[in-house]
Amino acid sequence: MAYTAFSGDTTRGTQLDVFIPELWADGVYRYFEKQLVFKPFFDDYSSMVKGAGDVLHIPTVQEVATATKAVNTGVAYSVATETDIDLAIDQHIYGAKLFEDLAMIQSNEQLFDKYAQSMAYGLAKAVDTKIEALLQTIGTNQDLAANNSMSNADVETALGTLISNDIPADECAFFVNPLIYADLLNAKAFVAAGVSGSTSTSAGVGFGADNAAMNSGQVGMLFGIPVMTSSLIPTTSSDGIEVGYLVHKSAIAVAVQQDIRVQSEYSVDYLGTKVVADIIYGAVITTGNHVKGIEFCNT
Repeated sequence: MAYTAFSGDTTRGTQLDVFIPELWADGVYRYFEKQLVFKPFFDDYSSMVKGAGDVLHIPTVQEVATATKAVNTGVAYSVATETDIDLAIDQHIYGAKLFEDLAMIQSNEQLFDKYAQSMAYGLAKAVDTKIEALLQTIGTNQDLAANNSMSNADVETALGTLISNDIPADECAFFVNPLIYADLLNAKAFVAAGVSGSTSTSAGVGFGADNAAMNSGQVGMLFGIPVMTSSLIPTTSSDGIEVGYLVHKSAIAVAVQQDIRVQSEYSVDYLGTKVVADIIYGAVITTGNHVKGIEFCNT
């Protein structure tokens, strides 16, 4: 069904198919991807859950033992003792909005783009909130020397812990709250997004609209490791609260079974159009007895 909407000029109407689900889905999905901070970094198993099934069994591959081959002796074979991590596809998140005819007729068409952004933000926030909650259960804590502040010594200790557990630093990322990010701007080792080849953060923090890094939550590099910031990480000064993470990409497994879907229908009861956007996914922590990340905590 087509609707007549007006853009400030009540003498000229234009036919706007603003509620075509495919158009809404494209807009919501585009904004959804831009708003995500946590999800894009971690291992994605979405391609393995597109069919039926509500649990994905992810094998944990153990290190294969090696031995020295002696002359005239047989090779000793180790028996596979892998266990599975169950990734349950149990999160069904939606956002819904009713557009009444009166409001639609009197609104500028750009308003609908804003609603698409709002729905996308809500869905992205829900997904990232789930993942941030999982990060709080990594199990390897490190107290910061000062609340909501990360010193070089803090970073070096965390990196030492991961590297000593055979975690490659170049596959890790920092996730910090906005207060730690602001503090890092004064660190010589921090290179802000948008500052190419510079070790100075006195200018060019990189908040430009065309900055792709900022769109994904990345705000810079610290010792060559990406730094992401999110308002979902607490900024409280309370003791024992997780205010940042240094984590390997395999620490969390994520799978989206149903990408952003938008459905709409007209309601004669409300004389308006109901629009619903939803997503079905799952996420699980994979650390187990393996150190794959550090929780930075206030002291």
